[in-house]
Amino acid sequence: MAVGFSITIACLAWAVRDVDWTEVGRQFSNARYETIPLYLIALAAFYVLKAIRWKWILLPLKDVPARRAAGPMMIGFMGNNVLPARLGELIRVFMLSRQEKIPAAAVFSSVAIERVLDLLAVLSLVGLGMITVQNLPPVFVERFFYIGLVAIAMVVVLILAVIWIERAVRLARWLIEHLPLGSELKHKLTELVVAAAEGTGVLRRGRLLALLMLNSFVQWSLNCVLILISLWSFGVEVPFPATLILLGVLVFAVTIPTSPGFFGAIQVAFVETLKIFDVSANAAFAASIYYHLLQYVVVTAIGFWYLGRSGFSLERLQDEAEHVDEEIEATA
Repeated sequence: MAVGFSITIACLAWAVRDVDWTEVGRQFSNARYETIPLYLIALAAFYVLKAIRWKWILLPLKDVPARRAAGPMMIGFMGNNVLPARLGELIRVFMLSRQEKIPAAAVFSSVAIERVLDLLAVLSLVGLGMITVQNLPPVFVERFFYIGLVAIAMVVVLILAVIWIERAVRLARWLIEHLPLGSELKHKLTELVVAAAEGTGVLRRGRLLALLMLNSFVQWSLNCVLILISLWSFGVEVPFPATLILLGVLVFAVTIPTSPGFFGAIQVAFVETLKIFDVSANAAFAASIYYHLLQYVVVTAIGFWYLGRSGFSLERLQDEAEHVDEEIEATA
């Protein structure tokens, strides 16, 4: 928490170093708040697509209706907004595992697949933006080139995992059998390995995998629409490809270990990226607050609503998430 808040403060200080607060106040006074309904529609579509995609990824394990997957998913995103260390990801694993009686390791595999799909979709959109936008800073192009190489490596690993998953499971079972552990613990570890392998089953379904990629691409295109609406609200007009570039920076900025809710990282991403497109720090900062707070308030409120219906407290969920983490580490 101390590290996260320190990084948040540093990011905010960086983002506002050229900001005129009087001008920011004027920006908010003249903002077009009539765009809020449009923003909320796009945001709702973004999370509906996320729930549908999770349902599809879980199909090899169980046919979970999207409306049932939505509860654990939104509680998880709420957890990321209010708890440290992105515990929301483990919370959603625990909630769905308990709700649908699916092994936690298998659910965790589905979340890991989501992250790879997100990375590929975002990099595709950034690549499209880089082709369209001229005169990007060389350092920007170079960094995304190396991130793209990492993404390609991840895809290769996934392909190899699909091809040799049965052999990998047999090898894992053999290794577990030869570990100096009790029979009960060996059995538990074997169950976790098998469950984790089952969670990757969607990767062996070609048509479904194509639908997952399309879903991910549309999802993140909608996020670009959210960025564009936020900029329009403050009178900032940039070409749509500029939002593709900003999306890429945002997605990687929120991987920085900041305080819960990603405060600071989002603001500095807006301000520094939009400088490339001659957008003032004042307008960029104001638009970042609009983009960020609307999502934060809505997602957190919906997550707490689902949490109230679940009968769990936030403190208990945090404890359960740590137990899930221990199980997954045991498997590793």
